[in-house]
Amino acid sequence: MKRESCIFTRLGLGVVAALATAVPPTGLVEASLPQPPLAEDRGHVVATRQTPDEFLATFDDAVLPGLGPIGPAPSITGNAAVDARIRAIGEARGYRRRPLPSGPLESVNGVLLQPEAAAGLRSLVAAAAAAGHRIWATSGYRSPATQTSIFLGKLAGTSDAAIDRRLRTVAVPGYSKHHTGYAIDIRASDGRLFSFRNTAAYAWLAADNFANAKAHGFVPSYPDGSGPAGPDPEPWELVWVGAENILCGVFEATADRPFCDTAESSFAADIDWLLAEGITTGCRDGRFCTRAMVTRAEAATFLWRLAGRPAAGADIEFVDVPEGAFYSDAVRWMFAEGITTGTTRTTFEPDRPLTRAEFVTFLWRDAGSPPVEPGSVSFVDVDSAGFAAAAIDWAAATGVTTGTSKFTFSPSTAATRGQAAAFLHRLATLDP
Repeated sequence: MKRESCIFTRLGLGVVAALATAVPPTGLVEASLPQPPLAEDRGHVVATRQTPDEFLATFDDAVLPGLGPIGPAPSITGNAAVDARIRAIGEARGYRRRPLPSGPLESVNGVLLQPEAAAGLRSLVAAAAAAGHRIWATSGYRSPATQTSIFLGKLAGTSDAAIDRRLRTVAVPGYSKHHTGYAIDIRASDGRLFSFRNTAAYAWLAADNFANAKAHGFVPSYPDGSGPAGPDPEPWELVWVGAENILCGVFEATADRPFCDTAESSFAADIDWLLAEGITTGCRDGRFCTRAMVTRAEAATFLWRLAGRPAAGADIEFVDVPEGAFYSDAVRWMFAEGITTGTTRTTFEPDRPLTRAEFVTFLWRDAGSPPVEPGSVSFVDVDSAGFAAAAIDWAAATGVTTGTSKFTFSPSTAATRGQAAAFLHRLATLDP
C-alpha cells in the first residue's frame, strides 16, 4: 500500500482541455481557502463592546489563516546571555512570541499584509476618505531580521534599564505583531506617528469603542488602559482579526448556539451533526475553529469516534504517537484496519495538517477501498496515477466531495475542520 503523500504531478494542458467538458460534481463546493469576513455581521460587530484587555485578547486568541508554527527565537545581539535577558525583560512587560506568515502576502501601496488584512485596509481607507479623513499604512509585515535592525538601531546599552526603556516603543525581535502580517501602523494629516492620537482621523477610528475600525475587521493593537502588553500604548497600531474573531471575543455559548464561528458557515449543519454524534466538542471553549487546518491527529480521532470508538488494535511502530495521547487509540485502530500506513514506516506526523487528498484516502480505506472505474478522474488537478486518485474518484462519485470548484479538488491543500465535518457527515449518510 502506498504511503500517504501530498505530492502531485501537474497535469498537461491537453488533459485539462479534455476534462473541461466532463460533468462536474454537484452541490456546494468546499471552498479551499478561508472565507472573507462576514459582511452581514458588520452591524453586530460594530455593536460589540470590548475593554482594553478584551481588545488584546481578541488578537491573542484569534484563529487566523496563513500563519505557521512559532519557531525558535531569533538571535538579536549575537550574545546568547544578552538575548535571553532581552526576552525575559520583554516577556515581563507582556510581549508574546508571534508566528510568521506561511503563505504569500499582498502589497498595499508597498506595505505587505496578509490577504485578509490587505482587503480590510483597502476598505478602511476608503471608508475614512468617505468620512473626510485621509489615512494610510506605513508599516505592515516585518521580518524578525528587520525588527532586529530597528531594535538594535535604537538600543542604547544593554543594562536592564536601557533594554526596558527601548522595549517601551520597540518590540523584541520575534515578538512583534507585525511579524504576523496582520498589524498595521497608521498615519494621517501631518504624517507624524506620535501625533496620530491628536488627529481627527484617530477620533473617527476610535469613536464608539472603535466601531469604524471594527467595521473593517480591525481592533486597536495596544490600547490605552490595558494591562501589561509589551510596549506603551500605541494608538497608531491596529491589528486585523476579522468579524468572526471580534464576535467570538464576546461570545457566550448556549445550547442552541454552542460555537461562535459556525453560524454563517456553509458547513454549519455538518458541524452540528458532529457535535450531536459526540464526534467533536470543538477546538476550544465556544469555538469549532471551522476555518483552521485539521491535523492528522484530529482527523484520525474524528474517524475513530465515527466508527464508535473501537478497541485500539495492534501495536504500532510510530515513534511520534505516544501512549496516552488523545489520538493514540485512534491511530492504532486505523493502522490495524489498514486505514493509515503512516508517512513513513515509523512516523505518523500527528501535528501536520492533513491534505484533502489524504483525508479522502482515509475515508475511502475506511469504506473498504471500493473499486472505481479506471480513468474516471473528474478533477483537472488530480493526477490519475497519484496515490489518491481512486479515493478522490470514489469520493466524487458518492458525493463525499463536491470539489473546491467545478473542476478542481485542491488535493494538496490542507483540509479545514469545516471541510472535515462535511466529509465525515457525507460518509456517514452513504447508503450501506
